[in-house]
Amino acid sequence: MNPCFETATRLARAIRNGRLSSVDATQAHLERIDRLNGPINALVVVDRDGALKAARAADRAQARKKPLGPLHGVPITIKEAFDVAGLHTTSSHPPLKDNVAAEDASLVARLRAAGAVILGKTNVPELCADFQTDSPLFGTSKNAWDDRRTAGGSTGGGAVAVAARLSPLELGSDIGGSVRNPAHYNGIFSLKPTEWRVPGRGHVPGLPGQTRTVRWMGVFGPLARSVEDLEMALRIIAGPDGHEAEAPPVPLGPAPATTPKGLRIAVLESNPLVTVSADTAAVVQQTARLLTKAGAKVKRAAPDIDWRQAWDDWCDLFQYQVRALQPLAERERTFGMETASDPSARSVGRTARLDIAEFLAVLDRRDGIVRQCEAFLDDYDAWLMPVMPDAAFIRQKQSEPLVVDGTPHPYFFAGTAYNFLANLTGQPSIVLPCGFSKEGLPIGLQLTGKRWGDARLLGVAKALEKLLPLCPVPPNYRD
Repeated sequence: MNPCFETATRLARAIRNGRLSSVDATQAHLERIDRLNGPINALVVVDRDGALKAARAADRAQARKKPLGPLHGVPITIKEAFDVAGLHTTSSHPPLKDNVAAEDASLVARLRAAGAVILGKTNVPELCADFQTDSPLFGTSKNAWDDRRTAGGSTGGGAVAVAARLSPLELGSDIGGSVRNPAHYNGIFSLKPTEWRVPGRGHVPGLPGQTRTVRWMGVFGPLARSVEDLEMALRIIAGPDGHEAEAPPVPLGPAPATTPKGLRIAVLESNPLVTVSADTAAVVQQTARLLTKAGAKVKRAAPDIDWRQAWDDWCDLFQYQVRALQPLAERERTFGMETASDPSARSVGRTARLDIAEFLAVLDRRDGIVRQCEAFLDDYDAWLMPVMPDAAFIRQKQSEPLVVDGTPHPYFFAGTAYNFLANLTGQPSIVLPCGFSKEGLPIGLQLTGKRWGDARLLGVAKALEKLLPLCPVPPNYRD
């Protein structure tokens, strides 16, 4: 077997059964990284010595018949924004270029305790604030299918690493699509869990030593090459860690064994904010037909929400959090921007005064949208929709509009038009690679479920996964 082409679950099984050593699996991935990482710039820190030391320890533990964790001996990667003890954590923010983590982030510690071997850390845009991965410290990560195109972001380097078979599993984060859009762009799977299901201690932002301000909508989850791997990773990282009061001890429960027959699936082909490309619409239609043919009850449907107001509320809540510690002089420069033509700029203007009454009003409206979306999913097992308006675009500046089938849209508005809602509602969402554009680029779709229904949603995703081809290998990475 070639360890680099196995999923994390299959690698764990092979190591546990003695068919493969952790050292062999780790060495194979390190050699592949040496050979292929340079042009795509997926990994920006490679901990060769630490990985091999951990792999040797894993093999010794197995030889001594010690209890083995679910990821025992499996090499994985970590988004650079998470603390890994002894390695730099910068989140691509130049003032943090010399910051070395003293201890593991909570989730990194859990993955290590489950037996994972950490190969290194993957590239991110500055402070994880873009859906492309262009780092002022580490350079640009390139799409695994076409190096002219975006890798996505902010977990862009991690998605490319998983797609190019440099890593079977990545730990990422998502406040506006950051584990979902790079999975879509690179043809892999990802999971954004229910808000507060997974703790974020040791993730940047927030900045080390500062007041924690990002308390809503930001979530942490895996990217992988199968739904089975997403489930295994979630079971390892889920649950409160005693550091964040918001994280409740809600049991994850088993993922039900599910077949497509009888599933109730709502389908959204396009929303009122940004019309998807013809290629994306075709993949939605094709996937709906697959589900219908397999016996699912598929219906075009969406909750009756004000999409534009919902997007404004997501954007404002994001801005209130990331600007909470911003000095008044910096915020004063954006006073009056609420009349700008760009929706993102208007949000910057609306939130510049950090008005507590307006902030609470956003949270109040958010509660109403959560109620509407939860009630909508009373009648469905999952809601299927696009991840992004189109397949991966040729890399561009944030100041340039995002063009979808010839129609220009404001950059951040278009890039978040399909991902923002699950962050605003806190509902779990799983991305699966479902098809291709006419240019041969992968197109993923996302399944969204009810809050705290992560296990049930994983069951639905497994049923859909059975109808799809195996996770595709990009043409340049098939050897």
